[in-house]
Amino acid sequence: MATRTMLVELAADLFAEQGYIQTSIRDIARRGSLTTGAIYGHFRNKADLLAEAINNRTAEELESRNIGSGGDPDYIETLTRHARQYPTRRRLRALIVQGAAAAHTDPVTRDRLREEQLSHLKMWANGYKRERARLGIDPSIDIEDMVLYTWATELGLGVLEAIGIEPRSRKGWADVQNRMARGMQLPPDLAPAGRA
Repeated sequence: MATRTMLVELAADLFAEQGYIQTSIRDIARRGSLTTGAIYGHFRNKADLLAEAINNRTAEELESRNIGSGGDPDYIETLTRHARQYPTRRRLRALIVQGAAAAHTDPVTRDRLREEQLSHLKMWANGYKRERARLGIDPSIDIEDMVLYTWATELGLGVLEAIGIEPRSRKGWADVQNRMARGMQLPPDLAPAGRA
């Protein structure tokens, strides 16, 4: 288990330094003073290493910190806190952006990352569905779309960071997320006829 964990961290470091596409299994083996066979003894391919690195970081940086100090977690507070802490997830977003770029041309990477991302999205959606009434989320909200929307905001930030664009302040970024989260408790806007 220790070797597997070390390989994932080593690969994540190299993917961040050199890029996912530019990093080979041989590069990872060299950095860890291992043979490529040692890596293939733990992982089928480079896409599995990337998916595990993303999975571990997502669990550590988002899922393990959801419970506040006692009581049931409140999604508004949780989403606001996560927005305020966005700089701490820069590396996670960079790994996902690297993987997304590779997924455009590599079906193995695309399939593996899709599987990894869907597992988190499904878990998050199921949690919201279970707690919908307690959390006061309006019954008309499509939970899967809500979860996808909030995750797209996180990942979109990773794309912008890659080209040097960032939120002006943590406070402002968190405020927007807080307003969006509170909006999930509102009934739909019944627009008059003729208005899209």
